[in-house]
Amino acid sequence: MSPPKKVDVNPKEQTILREWRELVEEHYLDDIKHLKGHPDIVWGFEVSHAHIDEKETLRLEFHINPTRMLKLGTRIMREQFEAQGVQMRPVIRIIELPEHYLRRLDTLRMRDRNRVVSIDVKITNVSQAYGWLKMAVYECKRCSTQTHIDQRRARERESPGFCQPCFDDLLEASEKGETSPRDLLPPVFKMLTEECKYEDVQDLQMCQVTYNSDHHVLNTSTRHQILGTVNDDLVGEVLTSTYARVNGIVRVQPIPERTFAKDTRRLLSIDVLSVEMLPLED
Repeated sequence: MSPPKKVDVNPKEQTILREWRELVEEHYLDDIKHLKGHPDIVWGFEVSHAHIDEKETLRLEFHINPTRMLKLGTRIMREQFEAQGVQMRPVIRIIELPEHYLRRLDTLRMRDRNRVVSIDVKITNVSQAYGWLKMAVYECKRCSTQTHIDQRRARERESPGFCQPCFDDLLEASEKGETSPRDLLPPVFKMLTEECKYEDVQDLQMCQVTYNSDHHVLNTSTRHQILGTVNDDLVGEVLTSTYARVNGIVRVQPIPERTFAKDTRRLLSIDVLSVEMLPLED
């Protein structure tokens, strides 16, 4: 497992990192130690929402910016895995979300974008596993500087528009009146395929399910469906025709059958954080 990339963090992010470190050391250090020597490459590490709720900043950040909160948490988890000699790459799985996160599919709206929700569903279809380019690494052919660009799934691949070191050199040469026609040519990049980061994913088709207090299914609504995406350790673990509480982040994506590139219509989807099976009976 490659070491985490060092990045500058602002005071708010420093607080998030500190509280994540406290949370892991208080509740999960022994669990991490027991993973030493495990042969898997990636490990879905379950974290109870109740422990997040104990930390003021984490509790708020999970509600308003879960993506950043989980990204910083993964950084701390990787540090703890490496400190304990665990070679696997951790993926944080938040479980046991309180009931106020529970939503019905027919109530989700565009305004819920980037919020965490729990939905009770029946898994109606599971796609084949596939991969996507999560982070592309480019190298400037002029100066060999590498540029890392995070990508978005099911979107056009993004590439750098300019090379910062080359631009700085051009600016300095321009101030000295030493520019040449070659310096004014746009930079040319090549993608370093082996340096890029990829992710295994799988799409889930889910429909709304209602059930009574005895856990008997009352209705499965094919009218209210949504697409969810699982990644890493969850790929291959979710089966068709099962009932589950899916915890995830609401996302917005283009409609699959769009007929022109700049179609503004959008659909809601779920980036799945965790899947908890429901003991339901038909």
